[in-house]
Amino acid sequence: MSVNILLPLDGSAFGEHALPAALELAQRLSARLHLVQVHEPPAPLAAEPGNGLETELNTSLRLQEEEYLRTMANRCMERAGVVTRTELLDGPVATTLASYIQDVGIDLVVMTTHGRSGMSRAWVGSVADAVVRRSAVPVLLLRPHDDQAPRPLDCRHVLVPLDGSPLAEGILPPAELLHRVCLARFTLLRVVGPLQVEPAGTGPAVLTQSPAAVERAVIAAREYLEGVAAAWRSEGAEVEIAVQVHSIPAVAILDYAATHGIDVVAMATHGRGGWSRVALGSVADKVMRGTLMPVLLFRPPAAHVGLVAAARHHALEH
Repeated sequence: MSVNILLPLDGSAFGEHALPAALELAQRLSARLHLVQVHEPPAPLAAEPGNGLETELNTSLRLQEEEYLRTMANRCMERAGVVTRTELLDGPVATTLASYIQDVGIDLVVMTTHGRSGMSRAWVGSVADAVVRRSAVPVLLLRPHDDQAPRPLDCRHVLVPLDGSPLAEGILPPAELLHRVCLARFTLLRVVGPLQVEPAGTGPAVLTQSPAAVERAVIAAREYLEGVAAAWRSEGAEVEIAVQVHSIPAVAILDYAATHGIDVVAMATHGRGGWSRVALGSVADKVMRGTLMPVLLFRPPAAHVGLVAAARHHALEH
C-alpha cells in the first residue's frame, strides 16, 4: 500500500527541523515524501504601480523557492534514498495545505510548530495550529530549539492520554504506527478529576473529591484502560496503564510525560465533555504549548486506516 507523508517547508532552518523525523518515517514505511511550500507574494513595493518591479521580485522569489525545494529533495535522496515530490503552491497557507492533503491523499503530516517567524511568536493560532484544525489525517508536530540541530525521531516510549470516549480513542490507530515502525512501548493515561455529584434537593451540582468517590473513579479508569491495553498487547505491543488524580488534565499529562521518560505524546484533539470540551484550544492545546517533545495529534472521527495497514505490512516484511 502506498503511503504519502507531507513535510511543509517555508525556507527557514526552523522548518527543516522536522526533516530527520519525516525521512525516518518515510524510510521505514517505504513512503513517498511530499516537500511542499506555499508561495507568499512579497508585500507591495513602495513604488509607482505598473513599473514591473513587484512582478519581477515575485518571479525571482518563486525561482528561489523552486530551487530550494529541489535542493531539499536531492538532500532527501542522498541521505535516505527516499522518493520525494516537490510542489510550490499558491494561496492562503493553511487552507492551501489542507486542500493538498485531501487532493493528493496524504496519510501523515510531519511539521514543526514554528517556521520563518522562529521562536519570536507563539505558534498557537499560526500555520501549525491551522493545519491541525483542518487536517483529516494525523499531524506529528515537532518543536525546534535555537540551540539544537535537527535530530531523528525518538519514539521509544509514547504516552497516550484517553478520557474513555470513542473520539479520544481515535488516536489509537495512528499511535499504533509508532509501535509498528519504531517498536515503541506505550503508556495509556487517564486523568480522574473532581466528580460532579447531583445533590438530593434542587440545588446545583457540586464537585467533590471525597476519597471513596475518587477511589471508585480510579478503579473504573483502570478497568477501562486495561480493556484498551489488552487489544494492543494481543498484537505484541508493550503497554502500561496509569491513572492520575488531578483537577487539570493538561497539567497531569505534562507532569507525567516529564517524569516518566516519555518521548512522544499522542492524543486526539477532541474527546468527551468530561474533559471540559477536550478540543484544540483546551487540553490538547495546553499539552502542545507546554511540552518540548513531539506531539502526534489526530482529529477524529475521520476514518484513517492507511498508515496502520502500511505499518503492518512493514512489520511482516521485517
